[in-house]
Amino acid sequence: MSLPTAAAPTEVRLAHCLLDADGAVLSASRADDPFYAASTIKLHGLLAVLRAAEQGELDLDAELPATCTFTGADGEEFTLSGDHLDPTHPEPGAPIALRDLAARMIDRSSNEATDQLLELVGLDAVAAVVGELGLTATRVERLIGDAAALERGLTNETSAADLARTMHHLVAGPGLAADTRELALAALCAQTIPIIAAVLRDGVRWGSKSGWVDGYRHDVAYVEDPAGAGRRILAVMTAGLAEDEADARITALATELLPGLTA
Repeated sequence: MSLPTAAAPTEVRLAHCLLDADGAVLSASRADDPFYAASTIKLHGLLAVLRAAEQGELDLDAELPATCTFTGADGEEFTLSGDHLDPTHPEPGAPIALRDLAARMIDRSSNEATDQLLELVGLDAVAAVVGELGLTATRVERLIGDAAALERGLTNETSAADLARTMHHLVAGPGLAADTRELALAALCAQTIPIIAAVLRDGVRWGSKSGWVDGYRHDVAYVEDPAGAGRRILAVMTAGLAEDEADARITALATELLPGLTA
């Protein structure tokens, strides 16, 4: 079943942003251009959940019944189905802890976990995080699969620069306690569909979040050589390319921009 999403792009675009360990820009091209975000918005959702937990508004150890049915922008329920369900996700009604939902949102890119957490924390909380980080191209305006929201022109967008800044904040930014940061890092390191990491040499530490729908394919990763020059954060966004070509462009950029870290 087709998941309501952005219209397919009509032009080929490629953007990237590379940061050093302190968050300074080392290389950028079209880095502020907005792209349909696909699953990369799950990073912003994760930050909102972690922020709410640290402020005592959520208990990450609390359990909720798993669900794949959510409330759309029109107030009506919609249900995720087909290829957009994770076959390993708990059955509806089975208990799942919030911390497990947060991890699955990132490492398995679970749409069920994402929508359940976004409903719980609220899109306003995600917008607050976007504002606090000073992200200029990021909008998280709807749940995944909400056709009513899409019909109203609501979307989820971000840029390579915003993705790189978001990853930098998750990995090294202020305001996250050690235990909540560890949850984020563990999920990023367990990413099941890495792109940039596919060309890293053995021994390089990494964590990432990819995202894709027809016509869009993105990845943002932190990479770190324990014996080398320190952390780098690379975000690459593509539009108008087939999956194989997009992956080839992303990995070619990673090889060019991360000398000594790729195989």
